[in-house]
Amino acid sequence: MAVRDRVTSPVALALPTPGPGHVVRSFVAPVVARLRAGFDGMRRRSPVAPRHVPMPRPAASMAVPTVPGAGAPVRACAFVFIANLPQLMEVYGAEFALHASIEIKYRLLTGFVSVADADLAMLRHDCFLLWSNPAFPVEDAQARQGASARLESLLTGLGGTPVQLRDTRALVQLHVGWSDAPSPGRMSQSEVELRLWAAQPAPDFQLVRAEGWQQLYREDMAVALQVGDALHARRLAIEWHPVVGAPAQAAAFAAPLYHEARFHTEGEPHAASLRSELFMPCLQRLGLVRTFDHLAAGCVVRQLRLGGTVRLGLSISAQSARRDHWWASLMVLLRREPELAARLVVEIAGEPTLPDLESVRDFCLQLQLCGCRVAIKHFGGDSGNLAAAKVCRPDIIKLDPVFIRRAREDRFGRELLEEMLALCGSFAPSIVVDGIEREEDIRVALEAGAEWLQGCGVPLHDGAPARGPGGRA
Repeated sequence: MAVRDRVTSPVALALPTPGPGHVVRSFVAPVVARLRAGFDGMRRRSPVAPRHVPMPRPAASMAVPTVPGAGAPVRACAFVFIANLPQLMEVYGAEFALHASIEIKYRLLTGFVSVADADLAMLRHDCFLLWSNPAFPVEDAQARQGASARLESLLTGLGGTPVQLRDTRALVQLHVGWSDAPSPGRMSQSEVELRLWAAQPAPDFQLVRAEGWQQLYREDMAVALQVGDALHARRLAIEWHPVVGAPAQAAAFAAPLYHEARFHTEGEPHAASLRSELFMPCLQRLGLVRTFDHLAAGCVVRQLRLGGTVRLGLSISAQSARRDHWWASLMVLLRREPELAARLVVEIAGEPTLPDLESVRDFCLQLQLCGCRVAIKHFGGDSGNLAAAKVCRPDIIKLDPVFIRRAREDRFGRELLEEMLALCGSFAPSIVVDGIEREEDIRVALEAGAEWLQGCGVPLHDGAPARGPGGRA
């Protein structure tokens, strides 16, 4: 049995770095039985699977070594929390959930740890502490106050590839942060409890677990795996959709404001092509959209590095619109290369409820200070955009395509489009009518006072980036 398939004291984690062919007796069966018993008891108490199922504590033989009292010297360390481990257990079974925990531990040991018993500890099956060590050097206290490239490396290094047990695969949703703590073996029980509490993220989007949610979770995960496989096999293609200036009378369209990147999978055997409009909702429901947005940013930045003067648009989910560890390296890059930043437009997709308006505002402000432009997408399509436009002060607002479709139908729709253009003019200097599909849409938009247009009915413009595979970010 391979090292990654075994369980060895998953709390103490006093493991030497495994060598080739290192084989030990498996403890999976008894641990799975204990896990399943704990979860079965929770299910009996609650007929509906909650958003966050409390993870069972390890058995006494696996307890985190603690010492009574407090005041032990602390060391700089990071926590790693597997946020979707309860869902993985409910959908794929206790054995798979345990294997996911073991796999994350294995990735930590092989990529971020020098001495196992001094640098790593498991507080619970879904929570690890990783202390500063030569394989994971931690910045000084001041550097750890904001976004950290070290924690970004944890997110990408641990969660970038699926966990697999036999024929079952799934992606893990990780949450990381700083949590200085005494060395392993010197933590009191109260200190363990405190760090477990601090490591658990506050849920941004509470999903109602209706009957049959497990099947939807499986279907969404299958889509996420297909997108991930396309990324790693360089079968994720980018199409560039221009935002063009409205033509003056009979003149040609003005030069594009920018070109928005839209992704789709291609060339996958036995699988239909997926466009971002289809797979992004799946990633959002799973809480895995941050990973994709991070990789998409890498694709767009690589295209910007090819040179030229064209501006490019990166569309991200509202879940990603926060200044945190996922964007640490990008923010450093934008501050270091203002010429590149000036050619990047970051679009924030509209959602019914933005997770944290203060975080979104701070994120937008940092981008604008770097020289980027910020756009709000799908404005007017739901109730959350107006608040975002007020606090974020975007450079560009893109109207939801529903407005041009309504304007196409009757006079009321045309008046509504005119009013929306006037309203948006008080929030941003550039307003885009999105969803142009035919020549009639262009005429209707121009009559309403539109200055910028986007959609499949807008002709491609000379100087657009080449279409091609997005590759790995």
